[in-house]
Amino acid sequence: MSSHCPRQPCDADLTDEAAAWLAALDAGSADIAAFEAWRDADVRRAVAFVEVASTWRDLDRLRVARGDMQHAPELRPLAKPEHPDRRHVLRAAASVAAVMVVGGGFAYRANARDKAVTKVGERTAVAAGPGLSLHLNTDSCVYWKDGAPDRLWLERGEVAIRLDASHRLELIAPDGRFQLSPGLYNARLRPTGCELAVVRGRIVDGTKTSIGPGEVALATAGRLTIHSRDGSDMARVTAWQRDTLVLNGESLDYALAEMNRYLADKIVIGDPALSRLRIGGTFATTNPREFLQALRTSFGVRATSGANGGIVLSRA
Repeated sequence: MSSHCPRQPCDADLTDEAAAWLAALDAGSADIAAFEAWRDADVRRAVAFVEVASTWRDLDRLRVARGDMQHAPELRPLAKPEHPDRRHVLRAAASVAAVMVVGGGFAYRANARDKAVTKVGERTAVAAGPGLSLHLNTDSCVYWKDGAPDRLWLERGEVAIRLDASHRLELIAPDGRFQLSPGLYNARLRPTGCELAVVRGRIVDGTKTSIGPGEVALATAGRLTIHSRDGSDMARVTAWQRDTLVLNGESLDYALAEMNRYLADKIVIGDPALSRLRIGGTFATTNPREFLQALRTSFGVRATSGANGGIVLSRA
């Protein structure tokens, strides 16, 4: 499930697992149901299996091609495959895995009914269907499909979810799945995983743990941790819906990472010592001028145009 999680299994481990399944399938000794459960549990496994299967297929073709050149008279007509059933299973398994990974890592291309996308600096509201309203933050992408329950795939960015009474929703993110009851939620993909804040309503994870209003669930590589936040902190989580960024003593590094989500031309630190500054206040995300003015007034930080169109911060 993507680069959002630093604790995901390394590529070498996944490749080894995929190669072991490929060998077992080719030998006819694999439990097909167990293989499909392994593959479908994590899209990174599907990616690894496709890559291993593709490499295996390319090497097999190369081997056959070399054999044709060395023994052309003996290879007419071509012999039948030694294990047609196993080859069929391998082709089918690789094809299913390929469908899962097309377009960035989810099986949503084949399953989703529709999608919504925002560019950097944009936000938009979408009526995804009866009882389901979405509000996308900057640089975000979601897919959805109605059903019992409805399904929503968060591919990128951040989305506010309003789920009306009598509706249920399964939220699917790179690092976990959530079952949502009617209410208000805020889902955001962070480098550490998928963060889901409950403004109103309730979510249930795979172990039937109930998570209520004021709590935030963080899914990282399929593992769930829960944090409680007070009302003011939850207001910060949803501040983007009012085009504002609320900071409460965070480092300048953090503040810039948050502000830059909304800017095509990024703000960068020219003097490393500035990273230690602590910033507080409410700032507009639609225009960085007041943020930059606050840095100059409070800390004597100068903002100049960079060579690539961005803004560089340095001591005045």
